[in-house]
Amino acid sequence: MTKKITRRNFLRNSAVTAVVAPSAAQLFTSCAAPPNLATNKLRHAAIGVGGMGGADLKQIAAHKDVEIIALCDVDANNLQAAAKLHPEARAYTDWRELLKAEHSNLDSVNVTTPDHMHAPISYKAIELGLHVYCQKPLTHTVMESRRLKEIAQRKNVVTQMGIQNHSAENYSVAKQLFDQDLIKDIHEVHVWTDRPAGWWPQGVERPEGEDPIPSTLDWDKWIGVAPMRSYKDGNYHAFAWRGRLDFGTGAQGDMGCHLMDPATWFLQLGHPSTIKSTGPAPTSDTFPLESRVEYHFPATSKTSANGVKVVWHDGKNKPDALLTQYGFGENPYANGSLFIGSNGAHMFSPYEIPKTTFNDKPADITLPEAHPTNHWHQWVDACFGRVVASAPFDYSAHLTEVALLGNIALNFPNETLNWQGKRLRFEGNDAATALLCKDYRKGWRYTGLL
Repeated sequence: MTKKITRRNFLRNSAVTAVVAPSAAQLFTSCAAPPNLATNKLRHAAIGVGGMGGADLKQIAAHKDVEIIALCDVDANNLQAAAKLHPEARAYTDWRELLKAEHSNLDSVNVTTPDHMHAPISYKAIELGLHVYCQKPLTHTVMESRRLKEIAQRKNVVTQMGIQNHSAENYSVAKQLFDQDLIKDIHEVHVWTDRPAGWWPQGVERPEGEDPIPSTLDWDKWIGVAPMRSYKDGNYHAFAWRGRLDFGTGAQGDMGCHLMDPATWFLQLGHPSTIKSTGPAPTSDTFPLESRVEYHFPATSKTSANGVKVVWHDGKNKPDALLTQYGFGENPYANGSLFIGSNGAHMFSPYEIPKTTFNDKPADITLPEAHPTNHWHQWVDACFGRVVASAPFDYSAHLTEVALLGNIALNFPNETLNWQGKRLRFEGNDAATALLCKDYRKGWRYTGLL
């Protein structure tokens, strides 16, 4: 029986979710699921094998204890290319058929599709007891993030979101550097990216007209849970979907899960109390070309006593004046974060060595030794109970939620939204609360996730 989402259903679901909303401390702990594998191999299926899907498949398959059982993609070209590398794997164009036919032959899946399909595929796989590696952002809506976190806990499976920088060398150094408490009373953080410029379209309306659907593409399955629309070359598949409201999560959903990770992780941030966009609103079909979103988070042991302001910048909104003020004005990172305290600042990036200044003077410090790990292999090893995954859904659902709340704020320029995270609602703003969830296209709905 399918269930159409209504305000009454949503508010009822919100009340249930509020009971299990975690504390800030709980967000940063995780337990490895006990191994429950039928063989000494992790029997794996890759769902989405083009682009980043190909990269995820390559990394996971490279682990000596993984056996690739099945492949799935809606694009025959992607599927054919992957099948050449894994001729023994069975191929599917519909993930639902794959899970129905193969779930008893599988231990795990990775989900590397457009954002709008992450939650339905991951949820169903977890429901079947499979371990899941899902690309970032974890979900398309806040409600989906809550639901995935809940079912992953209930089913006791091993999960990991594809934020590989979380396990990389520069973040390893940055985390250790931050834990030395060299910079005191962190009260402000700025996070920025050069996206979307040159990567995918944003700030545009829905394209008019339609083009013939390529014979190699199953357009209905690509659309999936989203509302049906006409195919238009160069606007959706293969990578132009990211800025489209129905399919992607824009620059903040894409890069926020990488770049807001240090602030969320290092400062152990819980739910923000307020969120405010000071940039333009989305068009009817895409996220804006640039944005600036201010969050305020309550105090933790890692922040000032008054909490911390975290500001997201994308497009051309890099905080150049602050970077110059704190001694980072020369050759600043294209993607990074600036942590400001009472005695100086840290600047971090996934792609550069961390930098520190004390009251705008370069710090004479010795960088700690890096301890990077392969993010994909770490998850595989966690499936065997050897290690603990570092970006499980317990944490990554929260990180994704923070980014998606910023996307909601874009719809209310210059209006302060008061977020009640435990109650899963915006105080006094039903229009914003309604954006926490969405309906699925008829024929694609199922009970539990909505």
